[in-house]
Amino acid sequence: MTQTIATPPLREAADSRQAESVLRNALKEQGLRCTSARIAVLREIYSSGSHLDADELYQRLKKKGVSISRATVYHTLDLLFRLRLVTRIDLGHKHTHYEKSHGVANHLHVVCEQCGQVVEITSSELGSMLEKLCRQQGFELGSFSLQVFGQCIPEMRNHSCTRRKKK
Repeated sequence: MTQTIATPPLREAADSRQAESVLRNALKEQGLRCTSARIAVLREIYSSGSHLDADELYQRLKKKGVSISRATVYHTLDLLFRLRLVTRIDLGHKHTHYEKSHGVANHLHVVCEQCGQVVEITSSELGSMLEKLCRQQGFELGSFSLQVFGQCIPEMRNHSCTRRKKK
C-alpha cells in the first residue's frame, strides 16, 4: 500500500509536460529516437501517483494497448534515471521501484516492514540537517529520496499487522 503526498493537478500536469520536454530535448541532443514507447513510459510514471516497478509499468502499458517490450521498459527507465527524471528507490520488496523526480520535493519514504505501507514525508528540518552534514563532508546537497523502515504503531502493539495482505 502506498500513500503519497497529493500534488495539485495543474502542477502535476505542468511537471509532466516539463519532464517530457526534458526527455525530448535530451534524446535529440544524444541522437536517439523519441519513440512513442519512451514517451508512454514517462507519462505512465508521471500520472501514476505511486511507486512502480518495471513489471508493473510494463503490465499497465500493455493493458492500455501500448506496443512495448519489457526490454524497452528497462532501457527507458535507465535513460530516465540518467536524465534525473525518475528516482530509483528500494522499498524493501527485493526489487527496484521508480517514481517521478522532476518537480518533486525532496522527501523520505517511511515503510512498514510488516504491511508494506509507504508514506512520503517532506521535511525542511531534514533537508537542513542533510545540507549541514553534506557541507561538513565537503559536498553540496542535491536532491534526495530516503527510505526508513519500521512498523506501523498499531502493529507494534498487536505484534501483528492487520494490513498485511492475505495470501
